[in-house]
Amino acid sequence: MRDRYLQAFACLAATLATVLVAVGCGGGDSATVAQRTSSSGAPLAGATEQPLSPAEQRGRQLFVDHCGACHTLDAAGTVGNVGPNLDDIAVNHADVLHAIRTGGGRHAKGQGTGPSGNMPRNLVTGKDAQEVAAFVAANASGSSTP
Repeated sequence: MRDRYLQAFACLAATLATVLVAVGCGGGDSATVAQRTSSSGAPLAGATEQPLSPAEQRGRQLFVDHCGACHTLDAAGTVGNVGPNLDDIAVNHADVLHAIRTGGGRHAKGQGTGPSGNMPRNLVTGKDAQEVAAFVAANASGSSTP
């Protein structure tokens, strides 16, 4: 009879230990990091976020308000399906200003060199256009700012 109590106690102790280990592994203080992956399953490069200048912050809001319905740009939190995905292309300040002024650019869907006809010309102008261009140029994938 004593052996049965020892076996039951050992089984209970093992179960308790397993539960404690399982609870400890799922805690919020874990040192592990969730890894984002691309659609092919390859790990994505870690983002090194830079603080935005005041002009880029305003440009971000203008981008969300005027461009985000059509363009995907992770830095702005937008997902669009009409214009090019700005996370997939490298553009500089001049490229963005040209696209804003002419209604599209060399990266427009279906176009090798010019506007697609979908993007309105001068959607933003003046200082607003400069700030949108600064934000997009600083945050589009592979961007090279002047």
